[in-house]
Amino acid sequence: MRHLFSAGFAAIFCVFSGAALANGVIVSPNGTTQIGVNDDGALDANTTRGFVGIGYNFTGQGGRTGFQDALTPGCPCEAWGVAGNGLEGQVGRSTGNLNIGVNASSAGTSDNSPDSGATATFTSNTYLTTLPGLTVTQEFSLGAQTGTGALFMDKVTITNTTGAAVTDVRFARAMDWDVPPTEFSEFVTIKGTGTASELLHSTDNGFAYALPISSMSDGGIIGPNDADGTTGVADHGALFIFGFGDLADGASKTFNIFYGAGANLTDALNLLGLISPELYSLGQSSGCTSSASGICNDLPTFVFAFNGVGGGVIVPPPGGGVPEPATLALMGAGLAGLVLRRRKMAR
Repeated sequence: MRHLFSAGFAAIFCVFSGAALANGVIVSPNGTTQIGVNDDGALDANTTRGFVGIGYNFTGQGGRTGFQDALTPGCPCEAWGVAGNGLEGQVGRSTGNLNIGVNASSAGTSDNSPDSGATATFTSNTYLTTLPGLTVTQEFSLGAQTGTGALFMDKVTITNTTGAAVTDVRFARAMDWDVPPTEFSEFVTIKGTGTASELLHSTDNGFAYALPISSMSDGGIIGPNDADGTTGVADHGALFIFGFGDLADGASKTFNIFYGAGANLTDALNLLGLISPELYSLGQSSGCTSSASGICNDLPTFVFAFNGVGGGVIVPPPGGGVPEPATLALMGAGLAGLVLRRRKMAR
């Protein structure tokens, strides 16, 4: 069993019932990759077929077939948070909601059963309840695609409509890798910590509360902390905390988060090369005798990445060319086949 709450936070966090939230599942046009998104912008959507975080459609690799999830086995441990003027909040399925209010989100289909021809994006609109004019919009859509993998882009926009400047605006995102077929025993790679100038703190603790101020003291699980590296084998993930300085009234800060998977390490790196990453975490399965290190480079590799956070591009584009801004214009025709499944529930 996993310990989802520390004693200091257990009394103040109220855990969401997933069934009380509308949610959506987005599937890539090539059918290889899916993510589940809640109305509050956190992943790990609770659908009629169970929790969906980031899934890859296995076709026999590692003895698995069908969509295998790399976030939700054990617990739906993924969360995000925002802070300003010394006030903070966060939301996630396992860690609960502290000070995050949810506005109406984008229209979708009326249920989460398989369908086609649905809308191409899923938008979450939220705000920090202790500072209501500090709003966070997250727009999820296809970011990049190869023949055997895909990344979804979460375009995050933090906007100040408080009527005055907001000081020390921060954002945090935490996620726990449970990479199939060796869930709870994965290798984690973190890269870009030394060049992403807006990154304040990083650890491999995917179980962390995504509180941009309080979690600055998080010490991680086995590392690396505030450094690049590949470590394993353990049950770990990534926590990234960003600082964007002061935000003037009426101003916004926008950056992108990417989630998805490739058929193997090479495919994952090719996907990263299409989105100009400045910081990323990779989750890979363990125990492969074909590798001296035991890392399964030939099995599906899962991706959690950022751009627009003050760094340089750390993965070159395939072929050495220059990728188009952010998402290669979202792959053009690929968006037409994007599937969004969403269920409306009473709040």
